[in-house]
Amino acid sequence: MCLTAEERTAIRWISEVRRTKKEKRTTINDILVDALWHFLEKGHNMTKEQIRAMVPAPPVEERLQNKVTEMPKPKGKR
Repeated sequence: MCLTAEERTAIRWISEVRRTKKEKRTTINDILVDALWHFLEKGHNMTKEQIRAMVPAPPVEERLQNKVTEMPKPKGKR
């Protein structure tokens, strides 16, 4: 994705405001995703549930193959 200097500055400003408020969602991705959901909810009256309903369910075979186990992060020894 290509952002203009003005757009990057706006994202950095939002990130700093969120850091000041001790919010966890401070990355560029977090900010853009939040803006996308805000745009859909406020501008187009689309809820997350409506968007999820439009996403096709994966075939049964694919769901059975997708057995991924999340491993906990190792705790650092310091």
